[in-house]
Amino acid sequence: MEPLRLRRTQKVAIVSLFAALAITTDYAMLPLANIKLMDTIVFVSALAFGLNVGVSVGALTWLVYGSVNPLGAAGGPLLVILIVSETVYAFLGCLARRVFSFDEVGIPARSLFWGSLGLVGAFLYDLNTIITPTMLAGVPFTVALASLFPAVPFMLAHEVSDFVFFAAVGPILVSAILKIVRSKGGMVKI
Repeated sequence: MEPLRLRRTQKVAIVSLFAALAITTDYAMLPLANIKLMDTIVFVSALAFGLNVGVSVGALTWLVYGSVNPLGAAGGPLLVILIVSETVYAFLGCLARRVFSFDEVGIPARSLFWGSLGLVGAFLYDLNTIITPTMLAGVPFTVALASLFPAVPFMLAHEVSDFVFFAAVGPILVSAILKIVRSKGGMVKI
C-alpha cells in the first residue's frame, strides 16, 4: 500500500503536528526514565505518510527536545547520533505498512507485530546511542560493549515500553488519522 498522499503544505503541517505531539509527550513523560511516546509517533507518521514524513518528524522532535531539555542538551555529535538512530522507527513504520494495510484496524496480529517492531527498534536505537558515542570518544569496542551492562535497566524500560506503546497506542493513532482523513473527503488520498 502507498502512504497517504499529501500536498507540500499538508506535509509541513503533518510534520509540525506530529513533532509537536512527540515533543509535548516527551516533556510530559520526562520523569519516566527512557519511556517516551516519541518512537511510536515517528513510527505511525512514517506508516501513514511515508518515510520522508517519519524521518522529518523524528529529526525535528530531536532538534527541539535534544536542544531544550531540562536534563541537559545533547551536543552536536550526540544530537546527530540521536536523530540518525530515531530514523529506525521511520523505516520500521514503512516496513509495517508493507505487511499490514494502513486501514486494517483491530487486528491482534498487527498489534503484536507492531509491538515486536517497537521492541526491536528500541534495542537497535539503544545499541547505537550507547556504543557509537563511546567509540567516537576513542574507547575500544570491547570497552564500549561493556558499557551496555550498566544501561540494561534503561534499555529494558525503553524496549518494554516501546512494545506496549507500539501495540496499544499505535492502533489508536492510526484510527484517529483514518477518522480525520475520512472526514475530510478527498483532501488526502488513502
